[in-house]
Amino acid sequence: MTPDIGIDVQRFVLIFFRILAILWLLPIFATRAVSMPYKAGLSLILSYTVYEFGSPRLDGPYDAIYLIVLIIKEVFIGLTISFFVRTLFMMVFAAAEMASLQAGFSFARFMDPITMSQVSVLEQFKNILTILVFFAIDAHHTLIRGIFVSFKELPLGGVILNNNLMGYITHITGRIFSVGLKISAPLTVTLFIVELALGLLSRLIPQINVFIEGMPVKILITMLVLSFSLGITVTAIATLFNGMEPEILRIMRYLV
Repeated sequence: MTPDIGIDVQRFVLIFFRILAILWLLPIFATRAVSMPYKAGLSLILSYTVYEFGSPRLDGPYDAIYLIVLIIKEVFIGLTISFFVRTLFMMVFAAAEMASLQAGFSFARFMDPITMSQVSVLEQFKNILTILVFFAIDAHHTLIRGIFVSFKELPLGGVILNNNLMGYITHITGRIFSVGLKISAPLTVTLFIVELALGLLSRLIPQINVFIEGMPVKILITMLVLSFSLGITVTAIATLFNGMEPEILRIMRYLV
């Protein structure tokens, strides 16, 4: 009876560490506002659910050294999945950073309690908007389904490093700037045209100080374009999160 109990305990521990690693890097949980006991408690609840309904059994029990190796593997799997989800948020954050720099809002920054970094008003708005869209389209349910699927596609302790995974990580990291530029395109392109117009105006009428007079104009145009393009921005963010589940499956296949 004792070996069976040992196998069950080890299986639960491995499940727990994979799920905890997934939640650890998510921007929603990677903040001081979410306490460590809450993260651990949510991981325990999800681990119990996976343990009862969706996890494969082990061949063990294993000794302590091999169990530590398996735990490290599970943490790596969880961090890989959470890194991918985090890159989706980083794409929107990069879009907000580029738009904020173009609009001139990057000069005034404050501490964001979510990301624990110095951000501008526009970046804070995009960050909150991203989190709201994430929950509004039930992307958190998609992430939970992805957690369940990960245990079916990739058994406990079955990770294998290969070049396909490294290439995929490089590819998804490189998309942060390109996708961020697409999301911020309505605002950045408009502000670029405004900059050209102000530059021409300063050449035609040198008496006008465009550095002082142009700032209120840029702020006004930023607010107008941001209001009219909000629907496009929300749709683009939702499209990012809607494609999350097949990408998680692809990551699992790269790890096998």
